[in-house]
Amino acid sequence: MTSTFNTTALVDGNVLVKGTDVFGETGTTMVDGSQWEAIKADAAFNQATDAFDEAVAEFFKPLTEAAEKLHRPTVEPDPASYVVLQEAVEPTAGQPEQLIKLTRDSVILRLIESGDTNRLVWVTVDGVQRLEVLAHTSAPAAGDTAIPTDAGMAG
Repeated sequence: MTSTFNTTALVDGNVLVKGTDVFGETGTTMVDGSQWEAIKADAAFNQATDAFDEAVAEFFKPLTEAAEKLHRPTVEPDPASYVVLQEAVEPTAGQPEQLIKLTRDSVILRLIESGDTNRLVWVTVDGVQRLEVLAHTSAPAAGDTAIPTDAGMAG
């Protein structure tokens, strides 16, 4: 059995999640989508910034090329008059890694958007049903309806 989940945006950044998990359990819950939406907005802003930078570079390209032609040509030394021991390497700016710890609700929304819903399961504890995320090593394959055991959850 395959899982199917649908989301509906609610007010205040909340998201209604309805669906059926790989074990055939169905349910409905509400999750906080504010972190996931903020992350997606940041990613969209970064893409827009890159596109803007490329457009600016393209716009100024004729001026940059014309300015380069204004420089006096330099006379290259005779190759017989020198030896290159090591070629020059242009420095590149480093960039630190950015990691964001996702909340449980953001993980759920990310899995639904990516189509990796086999990791989402409905769990009822003390009469309260909630949507949980299986560890990546214990997620069942499509069509596998066996419930993971504690041994399968060790990681």
